[in-house]
Amino acid sequence: MTGTPIIPSADPLSTALNIGSFALGVFGAFGKKSSADKQAKAQNEFNKRQFEYDTILTDNQNKKIDSDYAYAYEGYEINKAWQEKLAKLTDEKNLRKYNYDLQIRNAQQLSAEKAYAKSERLFKGQLGYNQQAAEHARERSIIKQREIKQKAAFDNEDSIVKAIEAEGQLAVLSQAGRSSTKALVSLRAKRGRSEAKLIESLMSSRRDFALTLKEISRDQYGADLAAFANRMLKPGELPMPISPIATPIPELQAPKEIEEHDYLPDPIMGVKATGGSWLQVASGVANAIPAKWLA
Repeated sequence: MTGTPIIPSADPLSTALNIGSFALGVFGAFGKKSSADKQAKAQNEFNKRQFEYDTILTDNQNKKIDSDYAYAYEGYEINKAWQEKLAKLTDEKNLRKYNYDLQIRNAQQLSAEKAYAKSERLFKGQLGYNQQAAEHARERSIIKQREIKQKAAFDNEDSIVKAIEAEGQLAVLSQAGRSSTKALVSLRAKRGRSEAKLIESLMSSRRDFALTLKEISRDQYGADLAAFANRMLKPGELPMPISPIATPIPELQAPKEIEEHDYLPDPIMGVKATGGSWLQVASGVANAIPAKWLA
């Protein structure tokens, strides 16, 4: 007699354990997926907030670049204008100093020329005075010498007259002979001595006159030398002040213009995170099935 085989019934405890193990495997697979989903969601939220922050930071940094450039260029313009103003003020100052120095130079030149002209007038006047004084001294010497000659001539004439008168009286009173001759010789000898003294006096006066003329010439020469020593040198032309030159303006370099590569690049959103896969869940459920159930 044939019939259906009888499958021995499983152990209730073992069955319960297998069911529990399977349930834990299923819950574990779903739990892993749920945990992975939460992590992916949190990561995506973080990436989103990070992207928003990076976008704000990049915009602010790029705005700061524009602001810094504008501030630097404004400073460049201010510095350039100040350098031009400073150069202009320096040129005006140098020009005023040049004009002042030129006035001083012209005043000194005029004063020197006036002093030289005065010195020349005094020098020529002194030479003229020396010449006149020498001429007057010579005239006085000549007059004195002439007076001496005239006096000598008068004395000589007086001596001759007296000698003639004495000889005449002697001729009238004296007798001829030796005594008369002796008296006449005496008279003539006396006359000779008188004439000799007169001649010596004239010669001495001539020597004095010549020496006086030399002294006058020497004194005039010394006075002329003294006048020449006090004579000023011709001043000549004083040097002109140095003309001022234009103050150089320093060449300033403008700030470098901002180019595209100077800006920060736009931020990039992070890669989206994915949660758990249903295939992984299925794989986990399949792995949780007891082997006995598949026999």
